[in-house]
This record gives sequence, structure tokens and C-alpha cells, in this order.
Amino acid sequence: MTVVGLNRMQTNNFNKKKAQQGGFSLLELLVAMVISLILIFACTTLYSSLKISMTTAQELGKAQESLRGAFYLMSRSVYQAESVSINGAGDQLTVTYNPPLTGEIYSCLGKPISTAGSTNTYSSNGAGLFCDDGTGAELIALDIKTLNFTTINDASGTINGLTVTMKIEGMPASLFDDGGLTFTLALRQKILLDLAL
Repeated sequence: MTVVGLNRMQTNNFNKKKAQQGGFSLLELLVAMVISLILIFACTTLYSSLKISMTTAQELGKAQESLRGAFYLMSRSVYQAESVSINGAGDQLTVTYNPPLTGEIYSCLGKPISTAGSTNTYSSNGAGLFCDDGTGAELIALDIKTLNFTTINDASGTINGLTVTMKIEGMPASLFDDGGLTFTLALRQKILLDLAL
């Protein structure tokens, strides 16, 4: 074989290979595009639902933290109280203390209470829970939208506890529509002192 013949043969082989590697047909391209669009749509839908779930979880976490803080501070105050009173609308609670001779009682703002008749007043303005221990109202829990108190009385009419209902921003709509979260608190110190007499 001569060099010219060899070059022709290589050129023919190259052209045959090039012709065999022609690319995708129009139908193959359309099928690939449809499959790609379906995958993109599925990923977008998954991401969207995941983002909604994450937002809901964050809102629930914030609501739970607000509830935990409000419950802890109010329950500590009510458990140590000598008496409680609720304003006419039921959205403001005043807790009155009579500190025992031993041990210390702390206000809702963490200050020691040493004088009989000291009070804490709880209220909400729609943006949070506020407490006033006589030095001015301070925000103690966020996102409390509504707050309502009712007393729990014994047979003689003596107040022995409270029912607290609150609506918190971020809580599930079913709870928000049903009036909110409700919990009860007992005036432990008063009950124990009454039993000791």
C-alpha cells in the first residue's frame, strides 16, 4: 500500500465514524427535554414544600419558647402568691405576696421581695407579655397576642387557682381559632398556709 492509499483509507474511516456520530434526533431531544422539565418541576415542588415546613417549624419553635417563658414566670409568681386579683376584663392579673420569714420570693423580674403586700401585675398589649413589679412594666415573653385569666374558687368562694388562656403568634391555626392554649395554676403557698391553720 502506498502512502496516498493509506491516507485515503484513513480519511474514509474518519468520514464513516463522523457520519455514525451524527447526534440526537429531534424526537430524542424532545423526550430528553420533557424528562428534564419533569425533574425540575419535581425538585421545585419538593423545595417549596420543604421551605413551608421549615418556616412552620420555626414559628412553632418561637411560639413554644414564648409559652414556656410565660408559663414559667406566671406559675412561679402564682405558686408563691398569697392572693391574686383579675381586672374586670380578665386580661390583667395582679399577684400579691406575703413573704415567709425563711426563704426568698422573687418578683417576675427577678428581684427579691421582702415586704408584705408587694405585687406583680401581668398584662399583654398584643405584642408580648409584660410584668410590672412596681418599677415599671417590662417585656418578659414575646408574641403573646391575647391573654385571659379566670379564677378557680373552692366551695366557700375562696380563690385557690387560676385558669390562664393565651394566644401566641405562630401557634397552629386550630388552637388559635379554638381560643388559644389553656393551663391552670394553683396558689400553692396560700393552700399550704390555709392547711397549716
